[in-house]
Amino acid sequence: MSYTLQTQGADRLASLLGAFDKETERAQKNALNAAASEFKRGFVNDISAGTGLKKKLVRGRIRVSRAKGAAGEARIIPDSQGLPITEYTWRPEPAGHPTRARILIRWFGGWKVAAGFINPESERPLPLKTITSKGRRRRPVLAHGVSVAAAFKHVRDDGRLDRYSARLAEIFEEKLEEQINRRA
Repeated sequence: MSYTLQTQGADRLASLLGAFDKETERAQKNALNAAASEFKRGFVNDISAGTGLKKKLVRGRIRVSRAKGAAGEARIIPDSQGLPITEYTWRPEPAGHPTRARILIRWFGGWKVAAGFINPESERPLPLKTITSKGRRRRPVLAHGVSVAAAFKHVRDDGRLDRYSARLAEIFEEKLEEQINRRA
């Protein structure tokens, strides 16, 4: 799951403005790359605000594949690996027994149950992964929560797509104008 950015109808606009093919191609790639970086920033801010994750962590987990060479598209690709619970804003919720509690993480205006458990009675209550009977000899491992890709999917919507389409057109016009002005 990713966002793919492409320009359509750029050739018609370029011919109206009297741009050469090379200028149009360069303006397209520059616009796609600039837009991908700008849109990534928007996703990072929204995901960080909704989940309590640090922006630096979210920025590192969303990658931008830039438009270059023959590739006429840029992509925003989130990482699908779960993050340790300790990176989220989390809290325990009692679950039946005094030594067992579910882990809840902050999630876009509410709380979401994460995989794992916590012993609230211990000296160092850490969110741990639930281990099966086969894993008795292994040391306890920190539980992992939801991935950045799931948060990315949550913040994607049609309104954002419309805004980004309009913004991409604006950026393309700016970049094409820069390319034409370079010629003079």
